[in-house]
Parts: sequence; C-alpha cells; structure tokens
Amino acid sequence: MDTAPHPAVTQAPHDEAIASILGMLAAVRRRTRIWIWAESLALAAAVALAGAWLSLVLDRLVEPPIWVRVAMLVAVAAAVAWVLVTRLAMRLAVPLTDESLALVVERAHPEFGDALSTAVSCSLGGNTEVDPEMLAATVSAAAARAGVIRTGAIFRRRRLAGVLAAVAAAVSVTAVAAATRPTETAIWTRRMLGLSDAPWPRRVAFEPEGFVDGRRVVARGDDVDVLVRAIAAWGDPPEMVELRTRGRGGVRSERMGGRGGATAAGQSFGHVLKGVDEDLDVEIRGGDARLRGLRVVVEDPPVVTALEITSTPPPYLGGGPRTSAASRVVTVPRGSIVSLACTSSKPLSAASVSIRRAAAADGTDAVEELIARLDSASAPTKAISAVTPPIDVDTAVLVRLVDDHGLVNRDPVAVVLAAVPDEPPRVAVRLAGISSAVTPQATLPIEGSITDDHALASADVRLAVGDASQIVPIGRARDGVAAVDLAADRPELVRLEQAGLAIGARLEVSVSARDRCTLADGPHETVGETWTLDVVSPESLRALVEAREVLLRRRLEGVIDDLVKARDAAAATPPQPADKGDDGDDRGGDGVARRCGEAAARAAGETAEIAGEFKGIHRELVNNALATPDVEARLLGQIAEPLTAIVTEELATAISRCRQAGEGDAAGGRQAMAAALDAAVAKLRAVLDRMLELESINEVIERLRGVIRVQEQIRDDTLERQRRRGREALESP
Repeated sequence: MDTAPHPAVTQAPHDEAIASILGMLAAVRRRTRIWIWAESLALAAAVALAGAWLSLVLDRLVEPPIWVRVAMLVAVAAAVAWVLVTRLAMRLAVPLTDESLALVVERAHPEFGDALSTAVSCSLGGNTEVDPEMLAATVSAAAARAGVIRTGAIFRRRRLAGVLAAVAAAVSVTAVAAATRPTETAIWTRRMLGLSDAPWPRRVAFEPEGFVDGRRVVARGDDVDVLVRAIAAWGDPPEMVELRTRGRGGVRSERMGGRGGATAAGQSFGHVLKGVDEDLDVEIRGGDARLRGLRVVVEDPPVVTALEITSTPPPYLGGGPRTSAASRVVTVPRGSIVSLACTSSKPLSAASVSIRRAAAADGTDAVEELIARLDSASAPTKAISAVTPPIDVDTAVLVRLVDDHGLVNRDPVAVVLAAVPDEPPRVAVRLAGISSAVTPQATLPIEGSITDDHALASADVRLAVGDASQIVPIGRARDGVAAVDLAADRPELVRLEQAGLAIGARLEVSVSARDRCTLADGPHETVGETWTLDVVSPESLRALVEAREVLLRRRLEGVIDDLVKARDAAAATPPQPADKGDDGDDRGGDGVARRCGEAAARAAGETAEIAGEFKGIHRELVNNALATPDVEARLLGQIAEPLTAIVTEELATAISRCRQAGEGDAAGGRQAMAAALDAAVAKLRAVLDRMLELESINEVIERLRGVIRVQEQIRDDTLERQRRRGREALESP
C-alpha cells in the first residue's frame, strides 16, 4: 500500500541529500511489503499443510462421516483465511509514512541519533521556524549515513528464512509422501476434497453376515443376531470388536463376543440385539477397521389375514362339504378330508402347509408331513391352499409364510383339526310290565330310545334260548334315522307266541343297534342290557302274581297301623298353649300335629307306590295274555284306582289339616286333623277288606286248582301204569 504523495520540496539547499534519504526510505518500504507478503503466505501455507496432515490422520484413524470432514475443511479454510487477514491484509493496510520508517531505521541504527527523523519531519513538514543552517547540517549528516544502513538489522532475516525453510521442508515432505503413496493420496483427495465415502485400506477388514447392500430386513420384535467376520491382512485379528447402534433412543455401544476360535478365514464376532422394534444404523469397530453404512430395517412379518376351512365328511354321512369358522380348534367328523385356503398380509416368496398327527398310542412321536408348498416359481402371491388326507386322529395344520424380504411368521399358524370319532349307537331301553317270568304267549313291550350321533343302519331284538336265537327287527329303526323314540304310549311290541317257547326254558332278551360307519373300524354295534326271563305256565305266573298281591296287602296293613298309631297319640295328648312346646320337645300341640303330618305323608307315599304296583300287576297280566275283565275290574277298579283316589283326596286333606293344626292352638284344628285321619283310615281299611275278600276267593280258587292238579296227576299215573303193563304183556313169552 503506497503512502500519499509527498508535498513538493521547497527550493532549499541540500536537495540531493533529501532525495537520497527519501530513496532509502522508499527502498525500506518496498522491502517491508515483500517481507509481509513472504511471511504471511508462508504462515498460510504452514496452516494449510498442518490442516491437511491433521485431517489425514483423523480421517485415517476414525473415518468420520461427511459432515465431520466438511467441518474439518471449513476449520482449515477459516484458519488460513484468518492468517491472510491478520498477517497480510491488515498489515498491508497500515500506511508506511516516511516519518514512521525513519523511526524504524533509527531504532535499528542508533548511530543516526535523531538526525534522520528530524531531517524527514522538518524537511517534509515545511517547518520554517527551524534554523536553515542547522537543518542543512542535520540533513547532510543523515544523508551521509543513509547509504550504509543494514536492512537485515531492520527485517530480522533469520526469522523469515526459518519460516520459509520450515514451510519449504513441509511442502517437500508432503510432496514426497504424495508421490510415494499415491493410493492413500488419492483416497484422501476423494474423501476430503471430493467428500467420497471410499474406505481407507486397513489391516483388519470386516465382512458382515446377513446384510445385502448394507441392509438387513428383520421382523418387528425379533431378536437380531449381528454377525461379522474379522479378517486381518497381517498379524492377529482384533481381540475386541465394538457394535454401535443408533436409533430413536440415541447411540448405544456394546461389545461383540467371539464366536468360535480364530481360523485362517478370520475370527467371527456376534451380538444379539433383543426385541428390535425400530430401524437402526449399525457401525462396527475393531482394530483399525471401521464398518459403517449398515442398517437394520424393521418390518412386520407376514400374517394370515383370512383362513377358509372346508371339510368333506365320509360319504356315508352325506351332506356334502361343510364350511367351518376359523379358530384354533376345528372339529370335523373322523375320516373327513379338509381343504384350507390361507391369505397373507404381504406378497409371499415361499410358503408351506404341513400336518402333524397326534402321537400314536404306542408312544411313537408325531412326524410332520408336508402337504403343500409355495416356491419362488409361483411367487409372488398372497394365497396358498392345501388339502389334507383323511383325518383319522387329531391333526395339527401348520402354515409357514415367507415374504419377499425373507421374513418368516414368528410362530407358524396352527389349526388343530379335532377328529370326532363316530360313536357307537346308544341303546337305552327297558322291558315295561314284565317281571322275571313270562308265558309262551306273552308280548314284550320295550320302551326307551335308540340313538346315534349320525344315523342308524338297523336295530333289532334278539331272543335266545340256549344256543338257538331269533332276531326280531325293530321296524321304526329305518336306515338313516338318527333316533328312535320308543315312548310309553308307543312301545316296541315283541310277541313270543311266534317263537314257540317251551315251558321251563330260560329266555334271554337283548336289543342291539348298528350305525352306518364305513371306516376301518365300522360299522359299530351296541348291545343293550340283557334280560333273562323264565318261561312258565299261566298257572305259575298267576301264582307269582298272587304272592306279590299278598306282600302288597301286608304293606297296606302297615300303612294303616302307622296312621292309627299317630291318630291315637294325637288323641292321648292334651292340648297345650303354643309357647309350651317351644322348649324343643314334641309334647306341644305343634309337635303332635307335625308327627301326624309326617305319618300322613308317609302313608301317601306308600299308598301311591302300592297303587302303582297293582297297576304293574295288571299290565303284566295283560302282557302275558292272562288279563280278563274280572281281573281288570278287581286290580284297577277295586284296588289301584281307589288307592290313588285316597292319596289325592283323604290323605292330602289329612296332611293339610295337620299343617293347619300345627300353626294354631285352637282345639278345632286338632279335631279337624283327627277327623281327616279317621276318614283316611276308614277308606284304606275298606280297600284292605276288599283285598281280604279277594284273597279268600283266591284261596278257594287255589284249592280248586290243587284238586284239579291232583286229579290230573292221578290220571297221568293211571295212564303211565297202563302203558307199562301193556309193554310188560307184549314183552312176556
């Protein structure tokens, strides 16, 4: 930067001396500017070289990302700019006047004294107050010394030479390094100046497993095993490898453990990331190696969004295909063929459907069997279908899905096909109105039900005498009927007259039913209860019936005695206030009424059972073809029906009166109770008297039967004796 032009020098003596002084100062000014330029540029070059080497070292060791390298470039550029501004521009901007230069020269050359600065300031400043002679002498003295000044003493040449030498050496070393290591130079140039991500050559190199183009797609929530193989160009693999992950929660650093031993192929390291549910940037460090640019991408695995299950039962069941709602357990008839159609939430690259049958009874483990496969040839698609073999046992269907990223559904979709076996028919029947003995002309009424879970094929009654048997079909059990109801008003009647049974035989009666099962273990047959009946003559059956009548009469006598005792106890107990009987004993009025009520209730129950027994006797006689109008009138009209009426009328009234008597202490209540009991006893005794009369008639009839049997025995003996005598006469000579 030039100074302002000097004012014109006045015409004064010693112009030549002043000119020589100004020429010397102009030379100092030029050299000063050269020195500033040289020093500033050398310092800027030194800063730039230092920044380049520092960036080389940091980038070689750390391999920072682009933004860090940009920051380093900006920092170096800022440092160079600062040097140029502060050491060059600002210094050049300072004006170098003759007066200031004269002072600088006088400091470096003390022999000037103040002559140089005085001569410059007085001569150039136009100071007229100075003695001209003295000024001329001062100028002459300064001009005499100006020709012999040493600029080295002014500019410190050694310092500048040192700076320039150091910068030159640094430039030379840098140039030599760049020439001898062209690969590293090119990589540094691409990384720092071209901002490329080209990696530095390392002693240790990492080879990640499972990453394709730096990406690894995993299922959301899965544990991810990050594996890497460390390969050393020379020396041993690193002892420690660090795994850094960056996600929403920040950066996490974890140590990777060694997997196996070191081999010629390198050393494997791994670490399991638990439950990954977000995308992660992954960096692996170990030794001098840095592996960046890896990313774990989280996606949802494929799931089954729709599942259609259609089962086709065995032909004997009929009905055609059946659609079942999708659930964990689907019940199907045993022997059914099941088709499944699965729809995935994502396009599939592969899929499979397998079945696993339940373990066998002998303990053999279940074996998984593949029934359908979707391979890459038919992908991508979202659907897969399969058809199972006949389901004979409980079978698990397993559906595995693989999407186009290789993600597999975490747990296979499992549907259990529960094979419902074809149950044997259920036979729940009984013989109604038949005791342990029957006549050859009897009719067997069979009541109850015969059912099957699907359909019956047939049902029949088996009549067996010894080794001989006869089958009587049940007409209502037609083929295809699921249930046969043998109600009490419409029983199945089996007539024994056609069987030709002999008296004294032992008859076995059973009911069997068969279903329509065509499976390997079918058809199923169920045999109900077997009844053993003695075939007897009508007289013997009547005798058995009469013996039962005698027992029933004895039961009725006991009922009457119980009621009479309760009635007598009530009459013998004097009436007492109600609060006298609250001490827990039964001597109060309510205790007597309660005992009478209990006796009446027992009598009602017993009487109803006796009436039912007589009705059963009548039905048995009807079933054995022994019933007559007289027998029906006696058993039903004179015994069973009157007993039933007593239960519903007199005994019911007596129970009600006993309850009323126990609730109050009025004497009228006890009298009404006693009257009701007396009425019930009178009715029961009337029926009992009728039974006794009938018993007397029966005894007369029995004696007549005995006389007839004796006469028949005498006749049979006489005939046998006559036949024996005839044989003897024929055999005698």
